[in-house]
Amino acid sequence: MTEADRELMLRYIYQVVRRLAKDQREETARELEELITDMAEQKGMEEALKELGDPAVFAGKYREEPRWVIGPEYYEDYLWLLKVVLGAVAVSVAVSGVVQGLLQEDGIQILTDTVSSAVMGAVSAVGAVTILFMILEKRRIRVDFRKEFEETVKGSMKRTDWIPKLLPPVPDSKAVIKRSDYAVNLVFEALLAGLMIFAPWLFGAYVFEEGTFVRTIPILNLEQWNLILPVLLISLAASFADDVVRLVCGRYCQTVLVVCLVCGAIQAVFAGIMLKALPFFNPDFTRELRTEFGWEGTKGDLLRLYGSGRLETLLLLVILACILCEMGITVYKTVRYGEKTAH
Repeated sequence: MTEADRELMLRYIYQVVRRLAKDQREETARELEELITDMAEQKGMEEALKELGDPAVFAGKYREEPRWVIGPEYYEDYLWLLKVVLGAVAVSVAVSGVVQGLLQEDGIQILTDTVSSAVMGAVSAVGAVTILFMILEKRRIRVDFRKEFEETVKGSMKRTDWIPKLLPPVPDSKAVIKRSDYAVNLVFEALLAGLMIFAPWLFGAYVFEEGTFVRTIPILNLEQWNLILPVLLISLAASFADDVVRLVCGRYCQTVLVVCLVCGAIQAVFAGIMLKALPFFNPDFTRELRTEFGWEGTKGDLLRLYGSGRLETLLLLVILACILCEMGITVYKTVRYGEKTAH
């Protein structure tokens, strides 16, 4: 077996085993190496791999799992992300229910609200993640390298055809995106979105009289929440989409870079709209704090900036700095370690 043939075989094996459960990968890799070696001795490496077919489909045969809406190439990532999002929705609903239980006495109303929020959140999560992956699969985001390859190959090869030369190289370890790096982001984003939708009043100061909850002084402008919430959710959705594409692609590449830049720009624009064009904070928050608690603020207290517009500017600058930092890291890792083609 030539070095080129061995490299092609390793590429194929990598693309198969990366889609399997960890406890299957080592044994499957050994079996595939033996199988491909035997087949290559008889008919050549390229013909052997052509006979085995697309590694994404071949991996599905090992799993032997049913496929319906989401195809085998995306199914593993779809299930994993769905679990993460549903878990985050469950946490947000649970937090909302527990806080309401501690602050209110109407148990039936609390139970009704919690169940309703859980059902709405679960349905929304399943629908959003499913639609997202249907779009990703439809647009073939993970396999855009085929398009560039097809432009250089003579003939009329159909987009659904598969040949061994389509196999991308095994990525540099520094170009691989670990799921754990963005799992926390996804959970936080889904949790924050759930709380902002179901219980934005939780963010504020709590007023008690003789140990009994009276009311909340919201730090957010709930009177204008119908205008603010859509802008906030669009910004969160852009961040969520960026993280999802990183997980789907699995490594730094052109697709990850482009999505990062586009989503980062969307986040920056909508953060600016939310904080500078809309009344994001409750304008009466500090006044009500003084009335209820006699608060006057201390030197260096961020709340002293409240109502001056400087607090919104400071928060916006922090958000922009985080976005630019993420963009810079992505650009560097893509140029330094990533592939020029999307995966």
